[in-house]
Parts: sequence; C-alpha cells; structure tokens
Amino acid sequence: MGRYERASKASIKTAQSLVSSIVDTVKVDLRRQEVRLDEEMRNRVDLIQKTLFEVASVQDAIIAGSHNVKKSLSRARKKLVKSGERSAMKEEILDAAKRLGELRKLHDEASDRIQSALASNLSAVDIIERMMKDLFKMGGSWESDARQIDETIGEAVDPNPPVEMIELERELNNSGFDVILAGDERDIESIEASRTILREMSRNQGSAEDQ
Repeated sequence: MGRYERASKASIKTAQSLVSSIVDTVKVDLRRQEVRLDEEMRNRVDLIQKTLFEVASVQDAIIAGSHNVKKSLSRARKKLVKSGERSAMKEEILDAAKRLGELRKLHDEASDRIQSALASNLSAVDIIERMMKDLFKMGGSWESDARQIDETIGEAVDPNPPVEMIELERELNNSGFDVILAGDERDIESIEASRTILREMSRNQGSAEDQ
C-alpha cells in the first residue's frame, strides 16, 4: 500500500469517527432539549392547573348566584304586582345590587388570580423561544464539528504533486537528456527542440511523433 493510499485511508477513518461523534452529539443535545421541553411545558400546565380549577369553581358559583338573584327579583316583582307593596320590592332591589357587588368582587379577585398565575412562569411561547435560541447556539457548535470533518477529508487529498514526480522532472530536464535526444545535431536549435519535446511530453501536451 502506497504512502498516499495509507494517508487517505487514515483520513477517511478519522472523518468517519468524527461523523459518528457529531451524530451522537446532535442526538444527545436534541434529546436534552426534548426532555427539557416536555418538563417545562408540563410544569406550565401543572402550575396553573390548581388555580384554574379553583377559579372555574368560583365562576360557576358566580353564575349560580346570579341566577338566584334574578329569581329573587322575579318573585319580588310578582308580589309587587299582586300586592302593590313597594317597600319589599325596594329592599329586594337593594339586596340584589349588594349581592351583584359581591359577585363582581369575586369575579375580579378570580380574574386577578388567573392573570397572576399566567404571568408567574414562562408561557408556552416563551418556552419555545428559549428552545429555539438554545438550538441556534448548539447549531454553531455542530457547524464547528462539521467543519472538522470537511477539513479532515480535504487533508486526505494533496493537490500538490508528489516529491518523487518533481525529482523525476528535475532529473529529466537537468541531466543532459536534451543533448542525448538531439543526437549528432548539437547545435542550439536542435538541443532547444529536444528540450521542447521533453517539456511538452512531460506536461502531457504532445508526443515526440507530433513534433
């Protein structure tokens, strides 16, 4: 096995190892993000669940209370029609207004509680935005690892000619072979023509028969 083949195989082996490493890194990073996303999203729901149920119960009580007040007003109105007694109706109206105030207070308190609970931790959108920022940062790290793979593959291919080929070219051009090739014709023109033949053939630009 030649020098370049050994070097190429070593570079490819290193690149394959780097590929396995970056794939494992991405898998681990994404798995961590998945676990964190699941935890944060569920915590988001769990933390507000108790408050949400309590507020829902209060709202149902407000609805029931509103119905009761309306029924009381309706009964008082019917009595007013029958008896014409206004004092009882006035008391019922004032009592209804008072109870409505109490119901409104309950509603405002419940609304404040739910708003406070919603703002007390990251929203679902905030969680996704956080994850996307983390992924962007990790992507930079993955890109750096990927660049190592490309560099390793690039190192497997040497664009420069082998030293042995350069040495052969020097020997062919500097050892008097042009004179030997010229034969008995030792004039400058013949020797230069021989040099041209050697130069062009060594650069794959022609053959002796073409000259």
